[in-house]
Amino acid sequence: MAVSLPGASDIGRYVKKNLLLVLIIIGCILGFIIGIVVNEPVQGIQDPEKKATAIMLIGFPGELLMNMLKMLVLPLIVASLVCAMASLESKAAGRIGRRTVIYYLSTTIIAAVVGIVLTAAIRPGKIDKPMNVGESMENVRTIDGFLDLLRYKTTLLKQILYIITK
Repeated sequence: MAVSLPGASDIGRYVKKNLLLVLIIIGCILGFIIGIVVNEPVQGIQDPEKKATAIMLIGFPGELLMNMLKMLVLPLIVASLVCAMASLESKAAGRIGRRTVIYYLSTTIIAAVVGIVLTAAIRPGKIDKPMNVGESMENVRTIDGFLDLLRYKTTLLKQILYIITK
């Protein structure tokens, strides 16, 4: 019973069959290598503003990716619920539908209560030291404005999608 090693055609067939998995693994390895290579030069930047800008620019594509993934979650959940409910008989669908609505309403109420309590405790936006009339909180840079346009465009798409699915 000799064990044969896979040939080039077997490996090529496997890669073709599982191309997405292979590309994800390659992307993870490349991201890890780039992170190791870029870390030391970025940490060596002495000017805090330039260092913050470099970190912001490096993290921006990941932030956009996370926003896009968040934008996909709600339609995916709604579509899977609709498909699951369509495949059930009416008596079971009514029972599961009631449980789903009760679960949704209870988690929404809990989230609202937690949000109100945290807002009352933390008081976001409250400044301990009042500012003078001409004093600004921070300098606004052009790159900040440009990246905010891209960030809020994905937020706008999320809001439009929420209105459509509501």
